[in-house]
Amino acid sequence: MPFQQFQFTDAVEYTVTRSAIIDTEAINVEIFLNTLSNTAKEVVDEIKEQYLEDSTPWVIGFSGGKDSTALLQLIFYALKEIPPNLLTKEVHVLSNDTLVENPNVVKFLDEQLTKIELIGRNELFAHNPSLFNVCKSTPRLEDTFWLNLIGKGYPSPNRWFRWCTERMKINPTNDYILSTVNQHGQAIIVLGTRKAESSNRSASMQQYEIPGVRLRQHKLANAFVFAPIANMSNKEVWTYLINTENPWGADNQQLLDLYRSASDIMECPLVIDNTTASCGNSRFGCWVCTVVDKDRSMGHMITNGEEWMQPLIEFRDWLYVIRDDETKRSKWRRNNQPGIGPFTMETRKEILERLLKVENKVGHQFISQQELMAIQYQWNYDGNFRYSVAEIYSKSKGGTEMILEDKTSQHRSEEFQILDEVCTELEVNPDHIQELMQLEKEHLSFLRRNNIFDDMRLKIEGFVKKG
Repeated sequence: MPFQQFQFTDAVEYTVTRSAIIDTEAINVEIFLNTLSNTAKEVVDEIKEQYLEDSTPWVIGFSGGKDSTALLQLIFYALKEIPPNLLTKEVHVLSNDTLVENPNVVKFLDEQLTKIELIGRNELFAHNPSLFNVCKSTPRLEDTFWLNLIGKGYPSPNRWFRWCTERMKINPTNDYILSTVNQHGQAIIVLGTRKAESSNRSASMQQYEIPGVRLRQHKLANAFVFAPIANMSNKEVWTYLINTENPWGADNQQLLDLYRSASDIMECPLVIDNTTASCGNSRFGCWVCTVVDKDRSMGHMITNGEEWMQPLIEFRDWLYVIRDDETKRSKWRRNNQPGIGPFTMETRKEILERLLKVENKVGHQFISQQELMAIQYQWNYDGNFRYSVAEIYSKSKGGTEMILEDKTSQHRSEEFQILDEVCTELEVNPDHIQELMQLEKEHLSFLRRNNIFDDMRLKIEGFVKKG
């Protein structure tokens, strides 16, 4: 049963002391617990009513944090009370992985998703498992953090140039939602957003809500938002979690321990639009986040026993510093206009080398082979043929070759040597010729090649400007 006689356990007492979630002297505990039980019952009833109201599929945002866990628990208990013959519409549990999340959080989230899918399909929707889907969205290869940072040389994100959020969070989740909308005509996004999260969150939710109407229109066409725990407080969420059995068999004490290890921070929410606060305030988010001055969450984890993360936080702090070092930035922007531009090729090479060293130190892979290959392609497109990702990888990994290396690097090196000799004789910059050759190669598969002349003209104009 989702509703039992709530009691203050040791875990909740810790939460009370550590995060000031419940002031036991300021409230009547018995009244509070009775009120919470009634609130939870009302939320479950509302969830049941909304589910049975139409055939529109649900996409439930699940980050693995306290709010989304409380939300999903309430949904599980609500759907359990509905007869199987009425559980006829799809339910999607959607998480997002930027591919640079805190490793401890990724491990915890993956464990949760496995259990959720197992119980959801085998018990909750045993009559039709295909109605219950669990998905973890990830950014497209061209939108990954490492390809943009190391490949294109984008400076480490800050609050004014936060190029990562839309590419790595908003777009992947919206792509999944839109695919659901395209398949069914519309979709309802169920979120664990709460007004008590922050004043900005409260104002945003109040701006779009209509009194007496559960759903609000999302910015995506034919998508609607349902936030059943919008009015629950922090203390209600935590007390509910600690005193209610997790329906997919997880241990909510483990969730509390994760929060405890990182002090009193909050989780990174599932971001579906620009009104949702991203993880730029020491939440459980990307371990390379440089939007904040210090990553307090990872710092607390290290203090509380996760010493293996020390190389991660040192690398992250270094990325924060070099962002404002003009000696590590190009004097030309990517549009060939003068100004502080992307990281220089030497800096990009240094970032890759340092990242691979971090992998060696902690025994964890942070960059994929596909990203490494894409970085080499991007370097070539930017006119760099001096640095080989495969060689950097092999040197950093003690001679280990990249899995996807096509064995042509030696031939490519020989060709570049010949080109260098010819260009030296003709007093031509070999890098310019290589860039034009790369551009020609990219247009080979085009049905119409008219644009190649415009692209070449822009390239040559850039060569002239940069001298």
